[in-house]
Amino acid sequence: MPTRDKSPLSYQEAATRAGVISTVPLGVRPIRVKRIVGSAGKAGKLAPTFLPLGAGPATANYRSILNAMKSGLELPPITVYQVGNRYFVIDGHTRVAAAKALGIEFLDAQVTEALPRKEGEVNLTYYARRELERATGLSGIRLTAPWRYHLLNHHVEGYRLYLERSLGREVSLEEAARVWFRTQYQPTLLEIRRRQLKSNTGGRTSGDVYTDILKAWTQEQALTASLREMLDQFDQKQEQSPLTRAKRAVAGAVDASLPKIIPPLSSTRVRTLTEEDVEAELAIASDQSEETHPPEDASLPRD
Repeated sequence: MPTRDKSPLSYQEAATRAGVISTVPLGVRPIRVKRIVGSAGKAGKLAPTFLPLGAGPATANYRSILNAMKSGLELPPITVYQVGNRYFVIDGHTRVAAAKALGIEFLDAQVTEALPRKEGEVNLTYYARRELERATGLSGIRLTAPWRYHLLNHHVEGYRLYLERSLGREVSLEEAARVWFRTQYQPTLLEIRRRQLKSNTGGRTSGDVYTDILKAWTQEQALTASLREMLDQFDQKQEQSPLTRAKRAVAGAVDASLPKIIPPLSSTRVRTLTEEDVEAELAIASDQSEETHPPEDASLPRD
């Protein structure tokens, strides 16, 4: 991933734009390093690498932490504020710099969530996603409008009722959500990506396309068609260039000769799908916008 060409963002500015009204501690959890975009208190004093501007004593500390991370030594969690799906470092800038330099994907962090006011499309979308995640236990579903999350929440509840009828027993929403995510959502997203389908309601992620199909499924067909049939109908309505149509015809002929078995999802491909949706959502946030530290072991390198 290329280094940012701008200094880390300021938490204070981001919190003001979002209208943060309160904070809530979430505890220690792994966070994605690429979503660490700013600092709470040092933004103007840091280079794009998250190291202090200019040479100084921090260089030796950085090398010590870098070597520790290379050797697999477990370091204390960093501390961050979470604003939406982005993180701002309170303590641990040097560890973040080392993690970015080494291409480390996740860091453990003591997270404090900053809750924005409930107004504006971005903030309302954030709260809608938060509601879905807390109700279902799912994460990684990236949509760009509140109505999409509300529709998905309703859809997962319907899937829970379907499982209860099929299995003849009670099924919790979290249990149903895990089955739906693995057997319905991820395979459909792979197909949406393979066909390069685009949202017809202004969405920007593959999850948005999924909700477009759901919307048509519930409104136009009253659930008389299967999800796959609705995906095919959605596909047929997409505007395509002659070259795209030709490529699709060839792909269709190849598909017709193959066994009708959905291949297992590789963890790499699923991760790529999630990252692509995260990038789309981060782009939207960027377009619209632009404490207590945990005890640390004194014997370990510190930021």
